[in-house]
Amino acid sequence: MTKTEIAQLEKESAAKAVRQAKEDLGLNYSEIASALGVHRQTVFRYRKHESVPSADVQDRLAKIRELSFLLGEVFVDRDAQLEWLYGPVPMLRDRRPIDLIRKGKFDEVISVLAGHHSGAFA
Repeated sequence: MTKTEIAQLEKESAAKAVRQAKEDLGLNYSEIASALGVHRQTVFRYRKHESVPSADVQDRLAKIRELSFLLGEVFVDRDAQLEWLYGPVPMLRDRRPIDLIRKGKFDEVISVLAGHHSGAFA
């Protein structure tokens, strides 16, 4: 695979993660930028397949994709997903998952969702 082909795949992956952050997590572009630690205009470039994210940003984008996947696995419908994202969660010390996501603190939220997915909190 050539460097150009790899760059194209990375651009497509970034655009998909931005779309998932907007659609699945309900974030606006400013919130996505904050979560990724980039400027809002950079998010637009990712969305339009115009920029390859740095390795650090690619890691954060991968976490957005993982969050989106886990939400779909753990909760049966969109309303349940949103209720969980925007409500206090005891396993997060009564913090709202969406507030942690907006700050780029994905790992705690992923850990709790993964625990639900595995049945650890059943």
